[in-house]
Amino acid sequence: MKKFIYLGLLALGVVLMVAPPVMAQEEKPFTIHGEVRYRGEYDTNTTDFDSNTHDTAMFWPYRVRIAAEGHFSKNVSAWIEIQNANTGGVAGPTRTGFGFDGSDVELYQGNVTLDQLWSKNFSLRIGRQEIVAGNELLLGDLDFYAGITHDGGVGNWKLKKVNLMVWYSRPVENTVFGGNVSPDTLGIGAAPNPSTSVDFAGGYATWAFKKDQSFDVYLMDLSGRSVSSVQTVGARYAHDSTTKDGFIWDAELAQQFGDFNTTQKAKGRAIEGWFGYNWKKGRNVHRVYGRLESATGDKTSSTDYEGFVPMFGDFHNRTGRGDWFRLQDVSTGLGASPGGGIVALSAGYNGFYNDRHEFGVAYWKYELQEDNGAASKDLGKAFDVWYGFNYSRNVNFVVSLSQLNPDDALTGGGTNDSVKRLYGQARLRF
Repeated sequence: MKKFIYLGLLALGVVLMVAPPVMAQEEKPFTIHGEVRYRGEYDTNTTDFDSNTHDTAMFWPYRVRIAAEGHFSKNVSAWIEIQNANTGGVAGPTRTGFGFDGSDVELYQGNVTLDQLWSKNFSLRIGRQEIVAGNELLLGDLDFYAGITHDGGVGNWKLKKVNLMVWYSRPVENTVFGGNVSPDTLGIGAAPNPSTSVDFAGGYATWAFKKDQSFDVYLMDLSGRSVSSVQTVGARYAHDSTTKDGFIWDAELAQQFGDFNTTQKAKGRAIEGWFGYNWKKGRNVHRVYGRLESATGDKTSSTDYEGFVPMFGDFHNRTGRGDWFRLQDVSTGLGASPGGGIVALSAGYNGFYNDRHEFGVAYWKYELQEDNGAASKDLGKAFDVWYGFNYSRNVNFVVSLSQLNPDDALTGGGTNDSVKRLYGQARLRF
């Protein structure tokens, strides 16, 4: 794959260098974008919650990506982006699902957009792309880690106050048509079995009925063909602004139904809500807020599957900056993995100063949503402290400290020394 990517970039460079003088004198058809992000991170006690054993690590995750945006005619454009996301030095420690997968250079995005197709209000984007909507509870870009992209097509209708997005993508493909083998040499249904492929489709509508306020509704289907077909329907109402005094809020409910597998019905649910108040003093903005994050857990006594099945959302800072827990049934990537979903409550302060500085503190309390007879529902308590500095329009620095004090639902009544995550990050975007 690297060889083809490098050859493609080389060919693009040659085309740009030998472009006719007329093209050079006109508006340039290509714009270059990119990101360089490097982070030093220190974790301790994440595997056994015991400070007497050595499970402390310092490692350096990075993400480097570069994209070429091309405009070839009035309504035709393309986006080609490659990236490498890994840890500096040796392979280093990883945490499952946190994006440090040791991958090499990859095609992160590659798509073509046809604008005003069939209608001046409709556009169609085909290829590998990010799909982001709402507060990224179910559709996000996970840009703090290695990102999330989808292979498929996305259509957008942009009306006066309503935007409707529909999509179809293939998150997992495992059909017989792989490699350089001609399909006439294989029988349909031969291993690898096409039934293990996964389809993801849906629609997401946003109605901006007031300034700084929006109401969203959506329907998504994640289908594993013969294995499962889980539908998620939901609604979100949000109001946010950093330019004036007043209350702010974000409330979202996602309910699931359909077939979780061949024998169980999906009945999971997720709730996200926060409510706060802004007040502005000169160029400074202060915010206090409370927050709720909840995902149902499966009941072992039920014939249905009641745990929440996550889609493709951005989990960073969803339940705290330490990313200790996810909004799903098996909710932790730490040393223990109790089932039972999660309920997370938080109170915090966020301050923005002179457009260059940000400071925040937050307190979190975590419980299992469904204990399934466990001795305790308590997962633990945590706090976050962070500072951000905008060095320039393109360069940003962040320092963050998170500490989790685990409780019996994680430790089983054993050692419960605190878990810490400290990182400093530098990011350049252009």
